[in-house]
Amino acid sequence: MIESWLFVLAVIAVLMIPGPTNALLASSAHQKGVAKTSLFIPAELLGYFYAINLWALFIHLCSPTWPHLINLLHLLSALYVFWLAFHLWKSSHLEQHSQRYPSIRPRQLFFSTLKNPKALLFAAGVLPPETWQNPSNFILVFAVFALVLLPTVMFWMSFGRAILAGQSKQKKADLLYKGSAMLLLLCMLPVVMRFF
Repeated sequence: MIESWLFVLAVIAVLMIPGPTNALLASSAHQKGVAKTSLFIPAELLGYFYAINLWALFIHLCSPTWPHLINLLHLLSALYVFWLAFHLWKSSHLEQHSQRYPSIRPRQLFFSTLKNPKALLFAAGVLPPETWQNPSNFILVFAVFALVLLPTVMFWMSFGRAILAGQSKQKKADLLYKGSAMLLLLCMLPVVMRFF
């Protein structure tokens, strides 16, 4: 069974990071509405599912040859998290992203999620190593992942739509970015501690 359920906090923090996938969801919600955009959720879930498992397979196949690969990936993941946190502290790119993508399709969201570097973060450091040890752990962890993904997607659709529609002031958007950076740093502490 899973030793620690603290990974759920880290999953929430990583999924809340403003990034290309969340920006696509926000843009789509602004252009098509929340109801039509909510049909894109399976595309994002499948994108994460495939990307996380491809990274996990890569780690599993390369570990016998390069035994320190997992440590290197943990370190790179931790550095990526801290870089994202400080980058988020001073930037918001939702409006520019929305202008760049006037029409968003589920396929585009799937490939954006598939290429998202967050998948490496999930595979190498966030999801517990016991995930891939037996089928029941695998199903349980990905069920929890899906349950956590739903509210974060709904949040980004509603919040992003409000920002793009001009209903939310820039000050509130900046507070969200700063808050997500702080949440990310706090929730990633267990992952960083596990590395050391």
